[in-house]
Amino acid sequence: MSKGIKNRLIILILLIVFIALYVITHAKRKLIIKDNIFYGVEEGIFESKFSMKELIVPTGVKSISAYSLVGCENLEAVELPDTLESIGELSFMGCRKLEHIKIPGNVRGIGIGAFLECSNLKNIELPEGLEKINAAVFKNCTSLEKISIPLGVKEIDESAFSTCRELKEIELNEGLEKIGSEAFLGCGKMQSIKIPDSVEDINDFAFKDCKNLSNIEMSKGIKYIREGAFEGTKYYERGLWEDEDGIYIGDALIKYENKGSEIRVREGTRVIASKACADLPDLHTVELPESIIIIGNGAFVNCKSLKNINLPKNLEYIESNAFFECNIESLIIPASVKSIGSEAFANCRNLSNVDMEKTPDRIDVGAFENTYWLEHLEKDEYGCKYFQNILFGYEDGKSHVKLREGIKRINGDVFFNSLKLEKIEIPKSVEIIEREAFSGCQNLKECIFEEGSNIKIIYEEAFKECKSLKEIEIPESTKYLGGKAFEDCESLEKVVFKEGCDIKILNMGVFWGCTDLKEITLPSSLEEVYFAAFAHCESLEEIRFPESIKYIDISALDTCKNLKQIEVPVSIKENFKIVKKIIDFGGAHPKVIYY
Repeated sequence: MSKGIKNRLIILILLIVFIALYVITHAKRKLIIKDNIFYGVEEGIFESKFSMKELIVPTGVKSISAYSLVGCENLEAVELPDTLESIGELSFMGCRKLEHIKIPGNVRGIGIGAFLECSNLKNIELPEGLEKINAAVFKNCTSLEKISIPLGVKEIDESAFSTCRELKEIELNEGLEKIGSEAFLGCGKMQSIKIPDSVEDINDFAFKDCKNLSNIEMSKGIKYIREGAFEGTKYYERGLWEDEDGIYIGDALIKYENKGSEIRVREGTRVIASKACADLPDLHTVELPESIIIIGNGAFVNCKSLKNINLPKNLEYIESNAFFECNIESLIIPASVKSIGSEAFANCRNLSNVDMEKTPDRIDVGAFENTYWLEHLEKDEYGCKYFQNILFGYEDGKSHVKLREGIKRINGDVFFNSLKLEKIEIPKSVEIIEREAFSGCQNLKECIFEEGSNIKIIYEEAFKECKSLKEIEIPESTKYLGGKAFEDCESLEKVVFKEGCDIKILNMGVFWGCTDLKEITLPSSLEEVYFAAFAHCESLEEIRFPESIKYIDISALDTCKNLKQIEVPVSIKENFKIVKKIIDFGGAHPKVIYY
């Protein structure tokens, strides 16, 4: 045998051995587990994810990663270890043959849509330590028949059990505070529900189209019932036909459709739900009992003839659009009122007299927009309109404005899109800058807080699109900075949080689009940085996160393409590796210093 043939034979044998070893080691599917995280299933030559019927996650695994079992449509049985602490979003989505699952007692979080469209899932045991039922967790689990919400759960998020058509038995335990939008939408087999007294907030369409729901025991602590929460239920439809004086659930007025000119709300009623009395063109007079504490979103919106209404002495909250476009002429707002929502009395053109017995804690954007009262408030020499200790308006004013000493709040959208404004001096008495207060002031170059400023809250979008603002110093008294507060301040070069500033969270998009931002000193108390907080800060080269930092969203520094150095405490090193990958993917490749 020649040397060439021998060499070819050896190569052939090695190739056969290699192929055999590969087949042996890759014949079966494998579980992908790294650092106690289950990432999914690796396809085998002869075994696919699709054909897998049983899954046993080994002891030691602490987390099931997002999307890890998507595509395992024939999975029938799952066994999870007691070491498990979290289940990622959409992890079991579409496991259509899964009928039962027990979540171990150590699990504190189940991600968004984790069991979405598990259409054969009939029974699930939730752990007592669970704190929240996330959005769409069991949406379209069309075979689910019963559920018991553990004692520790405070919130059921939006669409959590939406279109669970067979869901008949639901146990909501004391401690639950909020039921999200469409949480039980279309649960057609549900006949009764007891809402515990701890529940304060039921969101839009939460129980909509639960067609057989005829028995509802309402929380005695309820505050907010949003639009259409019980529409399409047997209880609601029956009320439309039978109850001329309105549909009540417990101490809440849900809907009033009588087309008459007067409403006398039942004694003992605490809550008027969102849109409860909306669009009643002939309504002229409303008599509210002293027990009312909340008038909901749009409760009397577009009641264009409504002229007479008493606001009870125990009233605490008047929500957004509550009396939008009504014919009210005079108001006495009692001292008990804590908050007036956005556009609550907007477009009440004939409203000429407003008496506030005490300044509410919050008056949101446009609460009195397009009213005679606001339009005729007296202006000072700067063009500013004040009422009590609130700056309510700015009209045809000067480019340099010095606000009046003693005011505590700059109301929402006061300077909105005021192209004339170039400089603002804010006295130390001001504690709150409301939403959109300076939004769109494209020529604002200077914002000066008086020494010893008492600013506590700067709300969402307060300085959005102030495109000429170059520098801002956040006072040490500040405790809250809202999302998008400085979004698209494209000339902003320097941001300083003064020493002692107690801001713990940088909210979503707070400095998004500050393309000239080069220098920022973060507060020493900072703990969390949310989605896109510094996205598109294209001139930013260096940033140092304080030792207090606990969480940085993976998109917090998205598209910071000139970033060269990031300093991060070693305590979040593992979590920050994911953030770094996203930054690198965007092309920046900064040096990371762990200290």
